[in-house]
Amino acid sequence: MKRSLVIFGWMALLCLWTNASLAGTAQSKRSIDSLKDSLNISSGIQRAEILAQLSWQYRNVNSDSALYFGQQAYELSKKFNYESGIIKSLNFQGVAYRNKSDYSNAFKYFVEALKAAEDAQNLEQIGYSNINIGNIYIYQTNYEGALEYFEKALIPAQELNDQNMLAYVYLNLGRTYSRMDEYSRAEDNYLKTRDIRRKLSDQEGLVTIAVDLAELTMRKGDLNKSLEYFHESINAINQIKNKGALAFSLYNIAVIHRQKGNLDSAEYYSKKSLEVAKANNLKNDIRKIHENLSIIAEGRGDFKKALHYFKLNQENEDSIFNEQTTRTIESLKSQYEAEKKEAETMFLREIVERQQTIIILAAAASVLLLIIAIIIYMRAVERRRLNQQISAQARKLEELDFAKSRFFANISHDLRSPLSLILGNYEQIKQDGESYLTSDSKQNLEVANKNAQRLLFLTDEINELTKLEEGKIKLDLKDVPVNSYLSTLVALFKSSAEFKSVDLSFESTIPEHVAISIDPNQFEKIIFNLITNALKHTHKGDSVRVKVETQSNDLTISITDSGEGIPESSLPYLFDRYYQSPKNNYHVYEGLGIGLSLVKELVDVHGGNIQVKSKEGEGSTFILSMPFMMLEHLESQIPETSDYIQTKNKLWSELWEKTYNPDSNIALSTNGTDKPKLLLVDDHPEVREFIAKLIHSDYQVTEAENGVMALKALKNESIDLVITDLMMPWMDGFELLEKMQENEDWKSIPVLVVSARNTADDQLQVLTRGINNILQKPFSKEDILLRIKNLLNQKERWIKESGNTIIVNDKPLINDIEKELLEKVKKLVIEQIDNPDLTVLVLADAMAASERKVYRMIKKLTDLTPHEYIKEIRWHYLENLIKSKSLKNPTEAAKAIGMKNVTNFKKQFHKRFNRSIEEMMAKNA
Repeated sequence: MKRSLVIFGWMALLCLWTNASLAGTAQSKRSIDSLKDSLNISSGIQRAEILAQLSWQYRNVNSDSALYFGQQAYELSKKFNYESGIIKSLNFQGVAYRNKSDYSNAFKYFVEALKAAEDAQNLEQIGYSNINIGNIYIYQTNYEGALEYFEKALIPAQELNDQNMLAYVYLNLGRTYSRMDEYSRAEDNYLKTRDIRRKLSDQEGLVTIAVDLAELTMRKGDLNKSLEYFHESINAINQIKNKGALAFSLYNIAVIHRQKGNLDSAEYYSKKSLEVAKANNLKNDIRKIHENLSIIAEGRGDFKKALHYFKLNQENEDSIFNEQTTRTIESLKSQYEAEKKEAETMFLREIVERQQTIIILAAAASVLLLIIAIIIYMRAVERRRLNQQISAQARKLEELDFAKSRFFANISHDLRSPLSLILGNYEQIKQDGESYLTSDSKQNLEVANKNAQRLLFLTDEINELTKLEEGKIKLDLKDVPVNSYLSTLVALFKSSAEFKSVDLSFESTIPEHVAISIDPNQFEKIIFNLITNALKHTHKGDSVRVKVETQSNDLTISITDSGEGIPESSLPYLFDRYYQSPKNNYHVYEGLGIGLSLVKELVDVHGGNIQVKSKEGEGSTFILSMPFMMLEHLESQIPETSDYIQTKNKLWSELWEKTYNPDSNIALSTNGTDKPKLLLVDDHPEVREFIAKLIHSDYQVTEAENGVMALKALKNESIDLVITDLMMPWMDGFELLEKMQENEDWKSIPVLVVSARNTADDQLQVLTRGINNILQKPFSKEDILLRIKNLLNQKERWIKESGNTIIVNDKPLINDIEKELLEKVKKLVIEQIDNPDLTVLVLADAMAASERKVYRMIKKLTDLTPHEYIKEIRWHYLENLIKSKSLKNPTEAAKAIGMKNVTNFKKQFHKRFNRSIEEMMAKNA
């Protein structure tokens, strides 16, 4: 039953559309004749408008003609820069393609019209373009897509308060929801359409919506409501005197009565419909009405009358068929005559064109061969030039790489002299029995000695890397039993692992007499770097496993950790000299990129191979493969670990002990409860200890090794000032500053940034977080104490002036650094003042900073968004150009500041200066 109602409803709408189209076609022909008369006496924009109207009138008469006039209107509108004509002609061409069922081309033209309307900020055409695109989606049964565009059309319709457009949008929304079987939503939109049509006294629109509502309620199975809507349509039809629509509605009322079993009413309305159809010679309607009367008579048992109406129905059907056949034959005959004449003309034309084609093809072939020869030659020249350029670049890169290595080698060599003096003098003071040092002085000297040794080891690694590169290291090879040798090396790191609460284990599946040929002094550096690297990138509860096994003809030593892992993008470059991963999510131990490069070089000279497997967040595995041998007798002694490795391991172990001793993570000084309480945040324990010694006599000091521990201290303690480093593991100083700014209780706490990093990018990052200076390492005791004192003394005044923002010293917020950065931004904008694609992203790239940082900096310093700031600079620049009489017209003015759309430029100019561009140019003429 429901399926038959759906089919009946759609057929009913088709009939109404056919009747309306016939009436509309007659009206269109009259309009077309009138427009053609006007076309002969028109020119310019007026002619473009008439051509567009002809395209619209032809849409249901002849789609090809509609396309022709639409194209003519588009070309003429473009010639005169008539935006409204361009948009309308694109839309009308889309409608013509839609009526030809060429939905692909229709969609293309509607989208182009929408883009042109948006550029021109033409709300009316934006609305109708979205409606047209929505209708294409309906034809393709993509109802979700249709809804999206109808909803977009609703916005300009509401902004313009265009009642006709609103009614059209609601009607299309209703029809879309109806096709989706969402009857309630469909009915809501239909009723909105009806309310608007009533207010506008639009009787034709009321007929359409009444039929839509009748069809919808019929699909829902509510025949009474459907009957009510069809009666409503008749009231509107009587106002416009559309006999075809009247016959249609009366016929449908008769059908509903028949379906409800009201045969008397069904017969009454069928006969009324028949009278109207006969009076207007609506043969197709007459046929359907006879069919309905036949069914009614059959339902009453009056088979004689039923047969009578059935015969009338057949006669009408035959008559309609004969008329259609006659029209078809006449059309085919005319078409045949035309095609015959065309064929004769084409035959004569082909003879002439064939000769012309031969000449043209010969000429084209010659030109083509010449072009191909030129292209081949130019490509060969270009390829030769590119090869030479690539070779030159390769040589240049090799030279730069060698120069970089030599530079580091020279630096490390130059550092050894002062380091030798530092360490030598330390030894003399230590051995001098007459020297008296306090315990604090001895401790300070010991810290200086250890850090000098660490720096010395770093210079040694750089030198070794250079020697390996130049092939100057000769190996002293010995056959070493693997198990006993490696287990001894791994045991060196047990204490370091215990300090970090990391499980370090050694596992072997090979026999005791398996040996490798190595230089122990060099090979132990490989193992040291790989194990220390694994320990650096693990934390409490993780594990590091050293495993030895044989695979085919190789011995493999794998060192696996369950730490943070390595980003996939960094893996190909991990063993490159001086490489540092740009994606270190944990901010942990950013080195110089020397250790793993040294490992790779030493493995290569030993004839081995090293690979790495890693997954970020899960850990890494370094796999060392080397040839091995079998010892007949275990006579080879295990080489003792060198003093070099033992000393180096001891230095790092002591540092890790201080770092991971639970008692030193947050250590609160108890020196007086009335002193201001400072939070000292730095991942290096000796740096924390150094700063704490400088300030502990005047302040209470709480220590934290990173931002995470600092936040815990802030929660548990009442802190008066924070001193923080920038680069720390797990949470760095930048993140700590952001967390403090987000908390109302912490944002008023003064912050002093103490860091070894002081690049322009670091300054910009700190600046955008409310900090306007950095105390760079190294620093003097007087400097840090003075800054702390100033911050604490002026805290209350800063809170009032800067609205509780974090501050760092007693300089005004807009200081020299900020002025310099802002001036740089302004200079970049002026350099690209005529670039229409200038955005904050372009500025960020030019400043080598992130888009977010530049956005926050400009907003903080100017209280404008980057887009607003760029516009303001452009307006000032344009104002100066106008005053200097450098511009001739508004088009030049728009182009000078990177605006393509002159109409939009004029609107924005008037909004900014409260007068037109023409007025200002005339005043300064």
